[in-house]
Amino acid sequence: MARDVREYKTDVHNNWCPGCVLPGTLIHTNPDLKPIEALKVGDKVLGLDGRYHRVTEVFHHRHRGWMYRVRAKGLGEVVLTPEHPVLIARREHPKRHNERFDLVWVRADRLRKGDYLAYPIPTDVRDVERLPLPEKLPMDRRSAPLPDAVPVTGDFLRLAGYYLAEGWIDTRSGAKGGLDAFVGFAFHHEERDLVEDVRRIVKGLFGLDVAVQERPRAHQVAALIHSSRLARAFRGWFGSGAQAKRLPPFMLLLPLEKQRELLKGLWRGDGWLDPRRARAHYKTISRVLAEQVKLLLLRQGIAPAVYTSRASGRHKASYTVFVTGRRDVGRLRAVLGLPPLDFPAGKPPSTLFAEEIVPAGADGASPPHEPERGQGARRRHRFLMVPIADVRRFEYDGEVWNLEVEGVECYVSECATLHNCGDFGILNAVQMTLARMDLEPHKVLLFSGIGCSGKTPHYVKVYGVHTLHGRVLPFATGAKLANPELTIIAVGGDGDGLGIGAGHFVNAGRRNVDLTYIIHDNGVYGLTKGQASPTLRLGVKTKGLPQPNINEGVNPLMLAFAAGFTFIARGYAFDIPHLVQLIRQAIEHKGLAFVDVLQPCPTYNDLNTREWYNARVYKLEDEGYDPVIEPGMDEAEIQEKIVRFLQKAAEWGERIPIGVLLKNETVSTYEERIAQRLPVYPQAAPATRPICDEDGKPLADLSALLDELRVV
Repeated sequence: MARDVREYKTDVHNNWCPGCVLPGTLIHTNPDLKPIEALKVGDKVLGLDGRYHRVTEVFHHRHRGWMYRVRAKGLGEVVLTPEHPVLIARREHPKRHNERFDLVWVRADRLRKGDYLAYPIPTDVRDVERLPLPEKLPMDRRSAPLPDAVPVTGDFLRLAGYYLAEGWIDTRSGAKGGLDAFVGFAFHHEERDLVEDVRRIVKGLFGLDVAVQERPRAHQVAALIHSSRLARAFRGWFGSGAQAKRLPPFMLLLPLEKQRELLKGLWRGDGWLDPRRARAHYKTISRVLAEQVKLLLLRQGIAPAVYTSRASGRHKASYTVFVTGRRDVGRLRAVLGLPPLDFPAGKPPSTLFAEEIVPAGADGASPPHEPERGQGARRRHRFLMVPIADVRRFEYDGEVWNLEVEGVECYVSECATLHNCGDFGILNAVQMTLARMDLEPHKVLLFSGIGCSGKTPHYVKVYGVHTLHGRVLPFATGAKLANPELTIIAVGGDGDGLGIGAGHFVNAGRRNVDLTYIIHDNGVYGLTKGQASPTLRLGVKTKGLPQPNINEGVNPLMLAFAAGFTFIARGYAFDIPHLVQLIRQAIEHKGLAFVDVLQPCPTYNDLNTREWYNARVYKLEDEGYDPVIEPGMDEAEIQEKIVRFLQKAAEWGERIPIGVLLKNETVSTYEERIAQRLPVYPQAAPATRPICDEDGKPLADLSALLDELRVV
């Protein structure tokens, strides 16, 4: 049985992350809109695919330097560190809209006024037929009987809209524990048709009568439902108090036809439509409700804008969801069941809807409820393309925050789609592998060298050693020989392992010790500002280099084969499910396993980016590639396997293979060779030998050594 991955996560978090946002940045969760610092592991946030995905890590650190304030037309703003990637389409012409939108991740400091921010439209649809009502309180002898559940029909959703716009909960007798509570609706005295609609719905759904109360001084008419049980239900579903009102999670995922009835109730209560011009708006003092109304409109194909009126005196901050333009107001009128009007022509809309083709793998694993697809598959996601109104920078010294999100590797603020940290895909894959293999944490030992990967042992809740630059394999080898019962994993960067550590890399391959070595391969020395690492190819110039790379690049797969590694694989940091499979196979392999992980470095390598890899990587297993050399194969079969390996290991350019390239099961391990010379090994390996007797007296006699070292 697999363990929970949280068992392998420490309380230590990274104190450096290349792209982050200010505290207070509002992030779309379901059903809320929360400041980023209030999010926790396990919360779900909206991703670029329009679905909600689990937060796996929350990071923060102190940032000193420039911040970029990016303001979108009608959708608010977001403030980011210079390196933080944002999903956009470049503006092709300064005075007219694009005809097509090619989405790319672009750093905040490279955004330009007029570029389009890609804002995803929620796509999940989950119908709910019935909603249970809370049980009657033991002391409640006054409430009329109610059904156990209410059907989620158009009538119920329209009533919910009326409550969110005009309703309240009144508890007249706090001393009685709220047993005299009722649900109230306050309408303008000319809206008696809405009062009648409330009365009809409540009678049909709950069998209750509605009391009508005239309020001539306030020009109002109130509809009152005297039921403490129903009051408790409405408070739990929709909140109480105008600032705290919100939709429950399931209502944001209902089918579009049901959500139209919800919008009818909302707009009839607090909405407005201009009878002469193509303008409409909905106003509320609940920030969460305003954002939820925005999402409801987007799902209906209506492009809204949200504007904030600041608090002043006794007036609280308010939020207005605007709909303008003939197209969008016409759609809104259709949703509300109103006849179309022939509005005069106006300015073209500032925001547009776009269908964007996203390459398979660009947003991680397939979203929930969507099957995995093969190479070349495409998924259509729909976005609202929002022009950038302004980009400004300012100096900042304080905390910044970021997230790691499962599957899509991104999250959505009130106006933009933001990439998550991204540097921790390999870390997550290691943790997930340990959990799925059900390995006991105290029987796993994790080593690291120097570089961006060096702190990996700090984040994994197993025994860990942070070693010297280039020396990770000698440390890992010694630990495995001293205690063969341990699962040994070594991690390092391409510079750490194939630069200063190249000699140890080759000699470890000659030995074939039973351990796993994972290299973070990004072509640069990320920790020391982007110098060319051994894997960067000749003539390539990244933004961290003043001139093109003057050295030939090392092919890690070829070098591993020449050295004698018996398991050779290549993974991709942004395909975590596939990487987990590779690491598991590497650990299970009996011998020295090498996993070269292609890892985009958004900070210093602007060539081998995530988008560049997404367009090129393909899985060997999808093409029927067989990497296994088994005992009993004849020489011709083995040579054929080796030739195929060499071909795939050399393939780089328009297509880049990932997967297991070679698995040689015919070579003995170093431990087996030692056991042939020392029959007591591994039973008498150094870690298993007693170091003292029952009284605690050391068993080792060092007297001869001390005599030799004694100074006379």
